[in-house]
Amino acid sequence: MSFWQKAWIKIRTLLIAALALAVFICLEYIVFTVFAYFGIDRKIYRGTYNFATSILVFVAMFVYNLVCTKKKQPVFRMSRLGPDQVAALMVVGLGMLGFVTTYLAITDKIAQYQKPVSDAVQDYRESVDRFAEVPQVVIPLWDSILYVVTLSFIVPITEEMTFRGVFFGELRKGFSPWIAVILSAVGFGLMHGLSIHIGYALGCGLIIASCYYLTDSLVAPILLHMVFNIFGSGLPTVLSFEFLNLPSEGTNAFTSGVSMTSIMFMPVSVIAMAYLVIVKRKKEAKAKAQSEIISVTVQAQEEPSEDASQTADVRTEDGSEGNS
Repeated sequence: MSFWQKAWIKIRTLLIAALALAVFICLEYIVFTVFAYFGIDRKIYRGTYNFATSILVFVAMFVYNLVCTKKKQPVFRMSRLGPDQVAALMVVGLGMLGFVTTYLAITDKIAQYQKPVSDAVQDYRESVDRFAEVPQVVIPLWDSILYVVTLSFIVPITEEMTFRGVFFGELRKGFSPWIAVILSAVGFGLMHGLSIHIGYALGCGLIIASCYYLTDSLVAPILLHMVFNIFGSGLPTVLSFEFLNLPSEGTNAFTSGVSMTSIMFMPVSVIAMAYLVIVKRKKEAKAKAQSEIISVTVQAQEEPSEDASQTADVRTEDGSEGNS
């Protein structure tokens, strides 16, 4: 294969992968347009907005993988995970939350001396706080519950189908696995905006894509994302519901406890990642050994038939000589 052929494969791969991100953006814009057309306030019905966007994205990515599967080129990898891998992934998820907590703590320190950083941090805090811009009394309870359910369970599925399933899956067709991991992480970071988000989104993208590659299962990044969203945003939002009438001291204690626990899980998550590497290598070694056994078996089955053919030829020659 010539240099230009290889270059074209990589360019085509990048274009197809970028198309997945373009579809993701377009679908969100469609929902945005519908809400604007009917005069629905996205700040009040944020749960409904996120849910509608997620469902559209889910359908689009599911259909894409279905079409590719019919062409015998599926982009989603769905290997079965063992209980040990699931446990390791949950540990990695908590460690990833610890990484983000540390990142935001460092950013807060920098914000004390840099006004632009301080403004960016303030914007970030408001963007992740469900009730920062609109009082709870204005928001329907059902929409707040839908917001938590979507954020905790549906968004992880749709985003992982997009960024790891399709985006990373297409990149793997033209690049080595680890180059694809890096490129997908960059795309994940950029899609979160050029602000406070991009730093931790890039790091999380690297971790999640690596776990996907190490497990060959889309369930892995979905599980990681769910653990992160549930403890990072879902539960804190539920605890802030006014109808529960929970004391602020208890809510703050829970949030602080989750933050400290996730930071403590950071070194343990490194060990969990190393364990996933070991499991993958063992599976690859086992698959290679089985492949060699099958190859030897097939070769052994072919050799007798060749010997029999040669024996038959000899007998034919002997018989012809006898008749003459």
